Amino acid sequence: MRRALRLLAAETGMVLRERLTWAVLAALFAALLLGAHTGAVRVEAERAALATLAAEEGRAVVAAREAYARYARATPVKINYWQDPTNAFGYMTQFLTVHAVKPPTPLAALATGQSDVQPSFMRVSFGSSTVFDDVAYELGSAARLKLGAFDLAFVLAVLVPLAIIALAGTRLSVERDSGTLRLIAAQPIGPRAVAGAKFGAVAGILVVAVLGQTGLALWLTGAIRSLAGSGVTLGLLAGALAAYILVWVAACALVATLWRGAVAALSILVLAWTLFTVAVPAAASIAVDCLTDKPSRIAAIDASRQVQDAFANGGAGPRLTAQWLARIPGAAGRADLVEAPEIKRLARDAHYDVQLDARRESFRAHDRESAALSRWLALASPVTTFDFALQRAAGTDAGRHAAFLASAAAYRRTLRAFFEPRIVAQALNPVPVCAGCQARLDFDAYDDVPRFQPSIDLTAGRRGALMALAWLIVLAGGLALSARARLKAWPA
Repeated sequence: MRRALRLLAAETGMVLRERLTWAVLAALFAALLLGAHTGAVRVEAERAALATLAAEEGRAVVAAREAYARYARATPVKINYWQDPTNAFGYMTQFLTVHAVKPPTPLAALATGQSDVQPSFMRVSFGSSTVFDDVAYELGSAARLKLGAFDLAFVLAVLVPLAIIALAGTRLSVERDSGTLRLIAAQPIGPRAVAGAKFGAVAGILVVAVLGQTGLALWLTGAIRSLAGSGVTLGLLAGALAAYILVWVAACALVATLWRGAVAALSILVLAWTLFTVAVPAAASIAVDCLTDKPSRIAAIDASRQVQDAFANGGAGPRLTAQWLARIPGAAGRADLVEAPEIKRLARDAHYDVQLDARRESFRAHDRESAALSRWLALASPVTTFDFALQRAAGTDAGRHAAFLASAAAYRRTLRAFFEPRIVAQALNPVPVCAGCQARLDFDAYDDVPRFQPSIDLTAGRRGALMALAWLIVLAGGLALSARARLKAWPA
């Protein structure tokens, strides 16, 4: 044990004296700073956008109150419902300004994930009906999306393995090429002790350096303002990062046991990096498409068109409206209400929801199934395993967006349940509020309109980080044991 510690200390000193070590660590730190800065800027932009939305909602309420005060005076001018924010139906369909929002998590700066193509907010309105939940996308530059985001997750998951290969890829192999390996083998020491010292030194230096540099980059860029319940998740991610580094160091050790020389060792490791960074994720994406039954958006659009056409032009509208009215106390037999625009709209939307709900649910089920399958297929590569853990901790994964879409749809139903009885009550008994007033003046409960309650599931990120940590430890242990088994004796 004492000899092993002396060897480890000697190798650590040698690695630290190499210029390549400091060049690689300096380049890696610059990349980490840029990645953390990119994440911090993105999160600040999301927070600013949400603040803008809140201000917009506030201005809409102020404008509605001003209109109420202005319209509460007699005037000969007729005010249509689509111009009248004091009309419950007009306000719901034309003036309502509310949003479903997906606020950034405390660790959102760690990974862009799907957030560059999936919106963090959607305006909830009743101006039109659709079979899809995901209708508010702002994709931006197609070229920029194709290149992807240079975020912290990209640096840690993709570039850190290259740094490890640069520092550990030729350990033992370069000694073989130079002939030094024969001199080492002539000493009373086994290959396991030598390899343990060489790769252990690199592993120790890299774990300390990468963890320290990552923390420093996050602190300098202000990417993480507050942990707010994410301290355990961040600790698990730090452990997963250390295990991820050990996976690649162990892979370098295993390749070194092939005794193929430095060039061959680097070639094998770069090919392995390409396989697990490019080929396996691409294959997993194809597998998700093949293993999940994706509903047809064209078929859904066609079904929506047919339902709307049948209601508006197929003669079913009056009958369905009368059936909808029959369930309301005091409305049965009120033939005058069948052609009222607000009643027709409420009946139409209720009919659409019933007819198209199965298709909406099929899209939601596909999103949930795809997200769950992707998490399991990610385990096929250490790169995707660690990257998915970062995305789940950051709250930028596809699973969280699917949950956001579902909550936005539920919020829309809540809003309709709020407005519907008020609209129906005025339609049943249209009592004038003031003599000569052409506005409806039946709605002023602007502050009572339900607000969207965003939620952040911190346990999902914790579970993802724990799963990644456990799996990466297994991979690192398996590779290390395989390398140890092959290092029974020096090569002939």
